[in-house]
Amino acid sequence: MTDYSSSDWELCFQSIHEILGRYPNSMEQTQLQQFAQHLLTWNQSFNLIGPSAISTLLNRHILDSITLTPYLKTPAKIADIGSGAGFPALILAILSNPSQQYHLYESSQKKSRFLNFIVEELQLNNRVTIHPKRAEEHSSHSNTFDIVTSRALGSLQLIAKLSKHLLHPNGICLALKGRNVQEEINQFLNAPIAQFFNFPTLYNTPEKIGDGVIIQMQRVSRETNSAIQ
Repeated sequence: MTDYSSSDWELCFQSIHEILGRYPNSMEQTQLQQFAQHLLTWNQSFNLIGPSAISTLLNRHILDSITLTPYLKTPAKIADIGSGAGFPALILAILSNPSQQYHLYESSQKKSRFLNFIVEELQLNNRVTIHPKRAEEHSSHSNTFDIVTSRALGSLQLIAKLSKHLLHPNGICLALKGRNVQEEINQFLNAPIAQFFNFPTLYNTPEKIGDGVIIQMQRVSRETNSAIQ
């Protein structure tokens, strides 16, 4: 298990300041450190993240998650699909406006147990709810959310299908991806699901974090050909 030094955390907090325009307060710093420590501890038994993620947890995975923050309106009801070990949604929740409510969907029992533990331990119950099932299994949640987020979940076409079920008309889908996504975007645009979204907008994440891109798509209120250009 890797222990992160105070200088590691100071670099992380400084990078958060550069991305968000503010330094994380003392409670946020403590919650981020507790999250990382618990993740490393649980990972020894449950293999929640791989070895490479452990070595890049602070300077990649945490920072990558918070790059979505400027695109999250307030107030907002946010669904995170395929939440895994909590990226990006738990990191966003720690640093979020209290008016943002997060619903995390994770069908892996070991990962959903970890997420529930973290929510209790970090006292995030007032803004985070864990759903230990696939998002598509919650029919009662249809047309419920302002925003759907995802990170390393699957194809853009799959993300769009899951988001369509959850988003209300004009809601936003935000997907964190690698920059080599043009073929994936083309496949999405040629699929029937594309008629339910406006044409995707791409935003590069800061270079110091890596080669990521944020894909933003808005759900339309009716079938349209606006996605095909």
